[in-house]
Amino acid sequence: MAKWLDSGDLLPYDDQVGGHKFTKEKPLLGLLKHKEGYILKSVEGGTKGKNEVRFYEELKNNETLINLRELVPSYFGTVTVKINSKDMTFIVLDDITSGMKKPCVMDVKIGLQTWEPGCSEKKKKDENAKYKECKEEWSFCIPGFQVYDLLNSTLGHPRKYDKEFGKNLDPGKVISVFKTFLNFNSEYLGLEKLVQSFTAQLDHIRRYFQTQKHYHFYSSSVLLAYDAETLTNNEDTYPLLRVSLIDFAHVTPANGQIDLNYLQGITNLWTLFRTQLLQNN
Repeated sequence: MAKWLDSGDLLPYDDQVGGHKFTKEKPLLGLLKHKEGYILKSVEGGTKGKNEVRFYEELKNNETLINLRELVPSYFGTVTVKINSKDMTFIVLDDITSGMKKPCVMDVKIGLQTWEPGCSEKKKKDENAKYKECKEEWSFCIPGFQVYDLLNSTLGHPRKYDKEFGKNLDPGKVISVFKTFLNFNSEYLGLEKLVQSFTAQLDHIRRYFQTQKHYHFYSSSVLLAYDAETLTNNEDTYPLLRVSLIDFAHVTPANGQIDLNYLQGITNLWTLFRTQLLQNN
């Protein structure tokens, strides 16, 4: 990847569902997409941006982290782009929705505690207030998602549910939100395999976090993505889907300790799929 990129080759990333959107007025807060299919994430100022770049660099160069590397979008280094006459640095990542015609995407932030040790009391208070009820019941929350409604085939664009939806989400309705995201009311035969595949991939992540003692992940998410176009009536066709870990600005050293905060959240998410979605499909 070149050190510099032409901003004319970049567009705002339409399939972003969590966080803040990219604008020229606030370029540090959003995602961009390169015409060749890469995702560019702006490097935030201060320690957060440096911490995330450091995480990706260590992940790329440390062979003992190969199992974790497989759970994260491919990393291609950093590039500089001139935005509003200002040179800005971006992390370059693979787009996990690549090849999807109708990408349905959900951001699930994992963990009851979303603030990292050593942060200010104000940061703790602010983080504890966000998505409070869902985090307390599920040890995860849903900052946003988009879905192509297969019952309304005339709808040419996805329905988007933003962070305000997530902040006001009743914990008792979390299961129904996943059913909406997965097009549970459709009659497509691919639905069962879709749920099975998501359950298996979440279990793979859960098993990894049962033993990993290298990092603790705070305010980090699992991104669920599938192509609604591939939920066909052909029993032999598997839907196109991907699951990736994202957002690493608040990763800290584990100091040889299991990340129980993250493990609880990912276990609850896997259990929801296994007991509430897979068995009830």
